[in-house]
Amino acid sequence: MPAYWGLGFQLSKWFYNNSQGLRDVIQRTRATGIPYDVQYSDIDYMEDRKDFTYDGNSYGDLPDIIQDLHDNGQKYIIILDPAVSNKNRRDGSPYLPYETGRAAGVFVNTSDGRTPIVGQVWPTDSVFPDFTNPYGAQWWADNCLDLHNNISFDGLWIDMNEPSNFLNGSVSGCSGNTWNNPPFIPAIKGSLLYEGTLCMDARQIWGSHYDVHSLYGHSMAIATRDAMRSILPTKRGVVVTRSSFSGTGQFASHWLGDNKAAWEDMAWSIPGILEFGLFGIPHVGADICGFGGNTTEELCQRWMQLGAFYPFSRNHNTMDGKPQDPGSFSQSMIDSSRDVMMTRYTLMPYLYTLFYHAHVTRTTVARPLLHEFPSDPKTWAVDRQFLWGRGLLISPVLTQGDTTVDAYFPDDRWYDWFTGFEVMGDYRGKTVTLDAPLNKINVHVRGGTILPTQEPANSTVYSRRNPIGLVVALDDSNSTGASGDLFWDDGESYDSIETVEHLSVRFTASANDGISCQVDVSPVPPLPPGHWAYLPYGMFYVLGLELPGTPSVKAGQPGDLRDVDSGNVQYDVDNKVLRLTNLADMNLMVFNDLQITWT
Repeated sequence: MPAYWGLGFQLSKWFYNNSQGLRDVIQRTRATGIPYDVQYSDIDYMEDRKDFTYDGNSYGDLPDIIQDLHDNGQKYIIILDPAVSNKNRRDGSPYLPYETGRAAGVFVNTSDGRTPIVGQVWPTDSVFPDFTNPYGAQWWADNCLDLHNNISFDGLWIDMNEPSNFLNGSVSGCSGNTWNNPPFIPAIKGSLLYEGTLCMDARQIWGSHYDVHSLYGHSMAIATRDAMRSILPTKRGVVVTRSSFSGTGQFASHWLGDNKAAWEDMAWSIPGILEFGLFGIPHVGADICGFGGNTTEELCQRWMQLGAFYPFSRNHNTMDGKPQDPGSFSQSMIDSSRDVMMTRYTLMPYLYTLFYHAHVTRTTVARPLLHEFPSDPKTWAVDRQFLWGRGLLISPVLTQGDTTVDAYFPDDRWYDWFTGFEVMGDYRGKTVTLDAPLNKINVHVRGGTILPTQEPANSTVYSRRNPIGLVVALDDSNSTGASGDLFWDDGESYDSIETVEHLSVRFTASANDGISCQVDVSPVPPLPPGHWAYLPYGMFYVLGLELPGTPSVKAGQPGDLRDVDSGNVQYDVDNKVLRLTNLADMNLMVFNDLQITWT
């Protein structure tokens, strides 16, 4: 599963021009107050677009920028492409990654099995590592480590790994054999099987490129995950890949590739994300606001709202596109983006718990409505709404100029996330037109679920220190009520599940019995202040609770209940919402069993 910080908001652009351009966007985004965990650099940080280098002229102070990010609780991810230049460095010195790779025989070869195949990509003439070669994977890890010794990145973004080639096959073309020109050509881009990639008779350790072409990005993801583990042995980090295959989700996250700044591309991102969840790659997203072309403020504002609910949430655009980081727009756009990202960060414990379940039981994180309501035919074609897990329904605006959205509510109880109020009127099993002004996305909580939350902050480093909360959404039953759970660890260690260095809490609630938090797994006590599990509960919202008036509330470990100060208890009798706030001083710790009752 991804590191916790990998669920935070991420920002990228192809070509910031130089280190000052990079500094400017970092400072501009921080000034907005929008939560912001990760900054990327595309290929412009490299010297002449060569892997494992950085440009000392344009990005000479890059190590200082990275240190500033780390000092502010943020992370840094760089891009690496598989294409390796076969030319010398800018100063005429040998390009060592090429020289050592050639000596070790780690590149994809032509059909003779000995000569590296040469194509053209960003650094012009290029060879291609064979990641199915164990020596190639080790060579890759060694070069990643050498680069990390110079610039301390936290994750790697691997691109162009289909593999992409600006030529068809190679600089010498391809032989006219049946591997390169089979009698049947599937429905592919162009008329050649090797169009925009390598000759199909090229040789790799796993076999001919004809047989393993679709595994190139997958094998690169495996090698890159191994490289990251050799660099940061105890930390999960993040690897993001463009090309993938079944099983790649074990090693890497994925974005949907080069989209464009267009309303239809924003809409199409939803089925794309849902599909990749089914493929076993739950940490997936699209380039928020669009990669190609120039976005508009309205489109980008709506896309920031939708993108706040992508499992992988990154704003990225092309070299010649206008800046589209949120800080480059109007104050109203900034405010809207801040609000919706604060919502994402509030829900981060719930999102992280969904990733835990995806990791151990292969469930989905973002899922279509039909998976939760398979017997309802009306959900089968819904592709403009989606769920987080079973408990949160997202209904974005996807059409230019719209200030309402038609949302389908399956037959269950649903509550507005922002108000806690149940949806008005006769809505169950029906499509309802909801208000959706430009600064709002509609989000609803499903009855019968309990969502763990946390007070948000400007990065996950700081939000993880804040009190935990619960949003309890009751169903129609006074006795069964609602359920949920929380998975919590240090957010980045490998094997925290296997070594039982995590916290697992089950939540149940009902109108009759109150709230119960039962700890199933906990680190060995005593836990000192500052430990990742040393967190208090700070608030509880109970939705759909019908009471005659404001109740008296008790909370504490079972058998040791204490009165909750009446000033921290608010009950909305008209909308049936109970709010318990400012509870951190009661030291109701998340690693202890907890019971809350009301009378």
